[in-house]
Amino acid sequence: ITHTYCLGGLSFFLFLGLTITGVLLMFYYVPSVERAYQDMHALQTDVRFGMLMRNTHRWMAHGMVITVLMHMMRVFYTGAYKPPREFNWGVGVGLLVLTLLLSFTGYLLPWDELAFWAITVGTNMIGSDPILGEINQFVLIGGFEVGQNALLRFYTLHVIGLPLIAAIFMAVHFWRIRRGE
Repeated sequence: ITHTYCLGGLSFFLFLGLTITGVLLMFYYVPSVERAYQDMHALQTDVRFGMLMRNTHRWMAHGMVITVLMHMMRVFYTGAYKPPREFNWGVGVGLLVLTLLLSFTGYLLPWDELAFWAITVGTNMIGSDPILGEINQFVLIGGFEVGQNALLRFYTLHVIGLPLIAAIFMAVHFWRIRRGE
């Protein structure tokens, strides 16, 4: 295979689309345990083109996960991770992890039963680390039980923290590609 199939470019395009639709969704969503589910329901039923906007965001997120995975497989299959590109491979692996974290944190925002148990299971997995697990779990959920603090922290991660880090990683990734490394 000598073709790239533009999987990296498609991933970047999906990231831009997710940013635009995410900002639009932020106009109708309040990260509150009492309102999050109702806001998602109202967005789908009361807002003109709300369901289209939410589903576009969701399907673009699925597409981004798939294209990033396919991009990584293509790079691995063609050996494009070998020197002098090993640093860029590491940046790409970081982008894959960030993409999966963005997908996970976005999955939690509707605050339905699936989201509640996903955050419970996910933070319990982190809490099972014998050294720093309990501290990391406490920091992630903002207390000893999943509730308002956890929702707010994952919302902040989803809309500010992880996209900012991903944008920085993408800038480094593109810069290294343009230099031929």
